[in-house]
Amino acid sequence: MNSLITQLSQQFPDFRIDHKDAARALITKAGVDGAMEVEIMIHHQAPGGFSATRYEEGMDLGAGDLPHAWVTLRDGKRNFIHHEVTCAPSRLQQLITEWCEEPEPAPATIRLKPTPAAIADSWDPATQPIIKQDIDPAMLGGLPDASAVAKQLQTDLANLDPMRVLQSWPRDERGRLAARTTAILAAYGPATRKRQPCLLIRSAMQSKMPGWELLLSQEFLYNQRHQWSDSPWLWTAQPALPTGRLEQQARKLMSQGKVGEACELCGVQLGEKVRRLSAGMSFQRFEPVNEAWPDELRMALRQLAPWRLSTGLQGIQQHLVQSNRKPPKLGSWERKLFWLSGQRSQVRWGLGAGLDAQGSPWLDLIATASNEHLPEPDWKNLA
Repeated sequence: MNSLITQLSQQFPDFRIDHKDAARALITKAGVDGAMEVEIMIHHQAPGGFSATRYEEGMDLGAGDLPHAWVTLRDGKRNFIHHEVTCAPSRLQQLITEWCEEPEPAPATIRLKPTPAAIADSWDPATQPIIKQDIDPAMLGGLPDASAVAKQLQTDLANLDPMRVLQSWPRDERGRLAARTTAILAAYGPATRKRQPCLLIRSAMQSKMPGWELLLSQEFLYNQRHQWSDSPWLWTAQPALPTGRLEQQARKLMSQGKVGEACELCGVQLGEKVRRLSAGMSFQRFEPVNEAWPDELRMALRQLAPWRLSTGLQGIQQHLVQSNRKPPKLGSWERKLFWLSGQRSQVRWGLGAGLDAQGSPWLDLIATASNEHLPEPDWKNLA
């Protein structure tokens, strides 16, 4: 019997531990649904890298050999719950303890402590932003009705309001105009999920701000976080849509930190994971929470504009219907708002949104590898 399993037998005498062989054990306990499968592997550290072999009775372990427990949790119907690999007996003991405990229920709603709005860097109104242009209209030549599209491009260029761009531009963590940031102002041609000609504006390096470059480029429209093509009030003199009664009520609730109540008023469903993480709780059973994530989520939720979510998501559904041969069903897609920090894998956790099968908006944490965003004007309070 290996030392890891021996320690468990001593520390949890009321558990049943069935030894399948020298390396494998099945752990159960009366009153706890499911079982824990533990397999001991020996990780060998060698000059060429790491390798692993299954533990065998009487195996002679060297100085570079380290036992690891490969742990798999399944419920009473043998459905997979959790898997991890650990070399720490304390982590294995913690995992068993968590497995035996009922998870703490998620908060019913989200309430955050209101914080004063960040003070943005001021600028001298006499200093006009510098916007260079690199426009190649030939890029529009392959589009249907290219002449009409070219006229629309000229109209968009004429309507560009540099001061409105400056006022609407995203800020960095210090309140400065965000450098090396791109926003799409307009897209040309039929709806597509492929690259299409887009009028975009890109900020210069910080030392040259406020400075931008305006150019025509082939882009994936929804891969851009700052996608302003449906929000001309951010970059032209066109006024924003008038504020309705619902928006006024939701804004008041948001100013008081009553995020859950504001979402409920706007018909937005808050998922269990986002409610858990906003309270500083783990949103995945048996998985520790990254220390930075609750604060990152709360910062985003304080800027939430739940009154815009439904319209923005319906716009994406319409775009998908127009750009796909087989229109997607409601509830079959989701979009991230942003990824949480510190993740290196291809599939990453972030705040996401979508429509359910009835067309109602929801907000929750999602794991995705997609580069497609819900544009910031569709979920964030940019006023």
